[in-house]
Amino acid sequence: MSASTLPFHADHIGSLIRPEYVAEAQEKADAGKISAAELRDTQKKAIAHVVKQQQDHGVRALCSGEFDRKYYFSGFFEKLDGFEEVSPVPWDLARLSAAPIAALKKAGKQYPMAAICTGKIGYSQSPYLDNWKLLRECVPKEQWGECKFTMPPPCYFHLRLAKGKCYNTEVYKNDEAFFNDLAAAYRKEIRTLHGEGLRNLQIDDPTLAYFCSDDMLKGLRDDGEDTDKMFEMYLKAHNDCIADRPQDMHVGLHICRGNFSKSMHFSEGSYEAIAEQFFKTLNYDTFYLEYDNPRSGGFEPLRFLPKHKNVVLGVVTTKDPQLEDAELIKSRVKQAAEIIAKGQGRSVEDAMQNIGISPQCGFASVAVGAEGMTDEKMFAKLKLVQDVAHELWPDRP
Repeated sequence: MSASTLPFHADHIGSLIRPEYVAEAQEKADAGKISAAELRDTQKKAIAHVVKQQQDHGVRALCSGEFDRKYYFSGFFEKLDGFEEVSPVPWDLARLSAAPIAALKKAGKQYPMAAICTGKIGYSQSPYLDNWKLLRECVPKEQWGECKFTMPPPCYFHLRLAKGKCYNTEVYKNDEAFFNDLAAAYRKEIRTLHGEGLRNLQIDDPTLAYFCSDDMLKGLRDDGEDTDKMFEMYLKAHNDCIADRPQDMHVGLHICRGNFSKSMHFSEGSYEAIAEQFFKTLNYDTFYLEYDNPRSGGFEPLRFLPKHKNVVLGVVTTKDPQLEDAELIKSRVKQAAEIIAKGQGRSVEDAMQNIGISPQCGFASVAVGAEGMTDEKMFAKLKLVQDVAHELWPDRP
């Protein structure tokens, strides 16, 4: 199977409901009450358990549940040379015009953590190798290819920190120089992880979808940003990060819109505004897109999906424990397939081979799951995805 082949028609995004004992260990480590090694032992135990649960339920891809990190975006930037962690983040460092920051401040919450570039970016150690090993060591070597590992996007803090605060302007004179060095670090990390057996990498980006939002764009423009150039810069940064990756490394991109609850999210608006440029520019093998409710718009933007790319439709929500209707999911997938097929000049049957389904996001991307979601209900959601996929693609996993 080539790296560009869709790994699974039934997939999931990566984060799973975090056991309470893991959250408690993280709090104790933050407070200095237990050592980093003790926290790691707790995470290792939890990852082994959740991987066994996924195996027992036939869930793929096999993931760590992201129990190896405090937040889905933590543990990478702050371990590169040249970055320093700031926690919590003072409001004067944050981009208050950005929807996620504004929502946190309005809710009376702190912006929990940021990594600020204070020196020249370097790669003297792998930020995530130990994390990958926590997952890899839970399965036999022949199953390493069934595992998926997640990383944050290069533009994560650039968007969320105030203009001019993301990096030291005495070290980097402009965004281009900053992203060039950052992308070089990503490429080294990808090669390191590949050398240790990783074959399925997913970048989680809750940034690009903000360019679908009129409110978000207005806020950025009020900050003096040229949003068209900013979007182009972010797309280039993504491509630079995954350039020259090993041929047998599958790399996917998950576009997230915020996943705190049924009522709280950070971005809405159809993908139409960015779709053509997004699909035709980015060099990812697979796009994981959120389609669990009307705020994401219809499937029409998928007409721009190139023939050699895959899309995984996030048609099952993780923000509500109520199970979706299987027949409705199947009809929605077929609707998407018809749009893709027409846009590509292919048959619907052919287009279906490049389509998968999944929950729209992780179950606990920021360590806290949706209200009412339990392990039992989470695995019921994942089984629903499997059952529907088995009916739509009976000959493929």
